[in-house]
Amino acid sequence: MKVLFFITKQYSVSIIDPIREFCNHNSIDFAWFKAGDAKKIVVTGPCLKSNTEVFDFNPDAIIVPGNVVPNFWPGIKVQIFHGLCEEKRGHYDITGFFDLYCTPGPVMTENFLSLQKKYRTFLVKETGWSKLDIMFNHKPIEECKAEMGLDPLKPTVLYAPTFSKRYTSSSDLSHEIKVLQNQDWQWIAKFHDLEEKDVIKQYEFFVSDQFRIIKHENILPWIFAADILITDTSSVAYEFLPLNRPIVTYRATTRLDKGIDIMNSQELHGALIRSLEDPLEFNESRKNYLNDLHPYRDGKSSERIVKAISESLKSEKFNNLKSKPLNWFRKREIRKIVTE
Repeated sequence: MKVLFFITKQYSVSIIDPIREFCNHNSIDFAWFKAGDAKKIVVTGPCLKSNTEVFDFNPDAIIVPGNVVPNFWPGIKVQIFHGLCEEKRGHYDITGFFDLYCTPGPVMTENFLSLQKKYRTFLVKETGWSKLDIMFNHKPIEECKAEMGLDPLKPTVLYAPTFSKRYTSSSDLSHEIKVLQNQDWQWIAKFHDLEEKDVIKQYEFFVSDQFRIIKHENILPWIFAADILITDTSSVAYEFLPLNRPIVTYRATTRLDKGIDIMNSQELHGALIRSLEDPLEFNESRKNYLNDLHPYRDGKSSERIVKAISESLKSEKFNNLKSKPLNWFRKREIRKIVTE
């Protein structure tokens, strides 16, 4: 089997890499195609640079952590998603690009199975999410801190807001986070690729031995080193769930009891103190949400994705799928991206 990884965003690499490693260890041919914001990213493995090269490679499957893929390329088109935040608007829009949706857990599976019955243009397989494969085999937190150049004995606060103006906490919490620099904690800030530069500049004034801004696209090594997460509606909250460590959210919209949800910046200090003093306060609700969104703890989601693709290619159901909607405008736009 030949597999092509199609990416358009920097953060896609950490989602694809576990699948790449599985393919590499199992002698499955793979290649990358980088477009859009991902063009200049360094990846491991061969990269294709034109439509001609894609047709020459002739993939059996194209794995995509984004929302679109060139429909005219050969191979089954596989959506593996860029996050677990399924409640965001548009998550369940069916655009007519994909043949197979590999879902991370029961909540998403149930919704996509309903859509499968309605459209009959794609298959659905529950596999788990590849990015989380390494979440279940990491070192103790003290070792993770040391590896990232942090003090193993000091509490580490990870701040990772979303970028959307409607939901982000970055502007509202900046003053309070500045004030909290007098605490004996160490801070890590990871901003979304699409965060406004002016917002990031506010936080650059805080940079010190106790506060750093990380720009690497893979947040997971920093997640492993964090005692507590501050976020808002970002899907990073769900990536943090497998660690069962405290979460503080700012004006979250769903699943509010995964941690302490605050409504104004003045509540942040108290929420952090409370969370650090009683890290298991929301233990049960976090476990329940993780079971709904991503119940797999074996680190083998990448393997299940590849297996689901192989099974689908042989499936009679795949051969009997209905024709997809034309959607000429979006398909023309994605054609432009890969021919630039």
